[in-house]
Amino acid sequence: MSIPEPQKPHSSGGRRALVLWAVSLAVIAAYAILDRRLPFLTDLGGVSFAVFIAWALFIAISLYGITVAFRWLLRKLFWRVGRRLLLSYVMIGVLPFFLMTVLLLVVGYMIAGVMSHAALRGERQATLGQMESWALEYGLTGEKPGSSLPSLEIRDTKNGSGEDLPTWLRSSTFSGMVWRDKQPVLVSSRQVGDDRTIVFAQPIDENWAEQLKEKAGMIITYDEGRGYEHSKTKVRIGGGKTTDYDIETDAAFQRIFAQGFAWNRVIWADTNALTDWKTGNTDQKHLLVTFISTPVRNLFQFYFGAGSTKYLDGLVGVIIGIVVMMMVIYMIAALFAGVLIFSISRAVNRIEKGTKAVERGDFSYRIRMKPHNQLGEMAVSFDRMTESIASLLTTVAEKERLQSEIAIAATIQRNLLPKEGPKFRGVSFAAHFEPTTSIGGDYYDVFNIDKTRLAVAIGDVSGHGLSTGLVMAMVKAAITTLVEEGTEEDALFHRLNELVFRSVERRAFMTLAFTTFDLERGHLRHTNAGHLYPYLLREGVTAPIAIESPSLPLGVRHEITVRTVEMDLKEGDSIVYLSDGIVEAQNEEGDPLGFDQLESLLAGLTDRSTDAVRDAILDAVARHSGTRPADDDRTVMVLRFDQFHSMSANRPLAIEPAAV
Repeated sequence: MSIPEPQKPHSSGGRRALVLWAVSLAVIAAYAILDRRLPFLTDLGGVSFAVFIAWALFIAISLYGITVAFRWLLRKLFWRVGRRLLLSYVMIGVLPFFLMTVLLLVVGYMIAGVMSHAALRGERQATLGQMESWALEYGLTGEKPGSSLPSLEIRDTKNGSGEDLPTWLRSSTFSGMVWRDKQPVLVSSRQVGDDRTIVFAQPIDENWAEQLKEKAGMIITYDEGRGYEHSKTKVRIGGGKTTDYDIETDAAFQRIFAQGFAWNRVIWADTNALTDWKTGNTDQKHLLVTFISTPVRNLFQFYFGAGSTKYLDGLVGVIIGIVVMMMVIYMIAALFAGVLIFSISRAVNRIEKGTKAVERGDFSYRIRMKPHNQLGEMAVSFDRMTESIASLLTTVAEKERLQSEIAIAATIQRNLLPKEGPKFRGVSFAAHFEPTTSIGGDYYDVFNIDKTRLAVAIGDVSGHGLSTGLVMAMVKAAITTLVEEGTEEDALFHRLNELVFRSVERRAFMTLAFTTFDLERGHLRHTNAGHLYPYLLREGVTAPIAIESPSLPLGVRHEITVRTVEMDLKEGDSIVYLSDGIVEAQNEEGDPLGFDQLESLLAGLTDRSTDAVRDAILDAVARHSGTRPADDDRTVMVLRFDQFHSMSANRPLAIEPAAV
């Protein structure tokens, strides 16, 4: 599958955007240079506004370019269907699994963090409780506890060590954390008698942190308040209003990561509001942020006892087993999805190759896939479609070849019909031939027998199409040969009947009318074989005269009997020959023109010239038929005889072309 080339940024809009981007970048760079060398110029208001506009254009066009590049990259990477399916599988199948894993890890980490937070507070409370016990013991014995840390401070108002104690500690019992000289301190104060106060103070220093690490495995970092400036930070406590607090963090966060970052440890933070050493007020203006790094195993030991390690190992083993089982199931599902993706992409690639082949015009290409799924059915349908198209193209090509041959045959048929009328002075001729198909079954011809005689023939082969044209051509050739041989009418018709009877189907036939004219004698002989009777239009006679000669058509029987009618030919006579397509022409209601209308038309003609008679008949047919197409071939042939008696019998006849 070919990957389409990405559209190059050659459009006028892209060029303008690139030019604006370059100009804005140049303005920004020029401003940076001028700000260093000529700062007084950059202080002008117009320059600042121009730089602002340049930055806005630079950012907007850059974002647009990044978007276009990202879109182009996505199209190029995921043009193939297989890659798109893989992306869909990752988004739908893998991503939820990954998000669920992250969610479980976050929830587990938060639970472990809360547990470590509670463990730290528990250790602090344990230290304060121990200090309270030490204070009581010290009040009775006056001896410092042997298990205390070196940094433990003991202040007693009885021996003068408690002279600098603040007033609120002298007069109350207290146990908690205080803020003294920028350092958190665990303080336990106990009143012994009416005028004696014993205060144990344990700074939360490195000694206490080291003891906590040895006891519970915890690593803590906190701010000791040395060598830095306090900073006011907006903190919202318990959904209340926002207040400024001193959050003493310093580099504690960096130190906890340097000292206690490991995959089996939980890092958490504990925030405490401290009591002021001098005033005894817990005004929450001082917050101690303690960062804790605790081993997960120690958390289980802290909450569930020393023997909880084996339960932890068992739990880890169960979790690992479940994870492995889920991974195996997931790999099987992923393998199944990969097989599906491969089959789908392969089918799509084959279909694309097929469409490319069809686009090139190769309809012989077959995908040949088994219809096991919808894509297989599509491939089978594609193969059937290409096979149908190939067959259709073959049929169309054959039809075009036949149409070309039929067109050639139609041209040949029209060339067989006479281009001009008889070449006798005083004889005029007009004809019209209109086939319903490319090749018609009507036929007419003119023969110049000798200097004083001529003959005409008109016929109609039953049916339409190529077969009728072949019969017509065959009859044309036979009549021409027989006329040139001087065959009499009776013999001519018998020969033609035998020819048609042997050459066509039993249900096919041909009508034929043949007339010879002797101009020297003024005489005509008309022989008919089932064709429409011609009409004689004579000067002084209004109604047309039908030259009747009844007989069967050619090809109906093996033998045929025809009759020949003889008539005198006078000056000004016109003879009209028609095919049945003229009389049977129907209108939109199906009514034919009929003989009555035709004879009325001929009787009413004042101009009986050949062209006028022909055009009048064709106009009447067109008016009667309207928009309805012709159902049969239409042929009209008209001859007119004028001044043919003026020719001398003992003088050669001058021959000149007649009007066609």
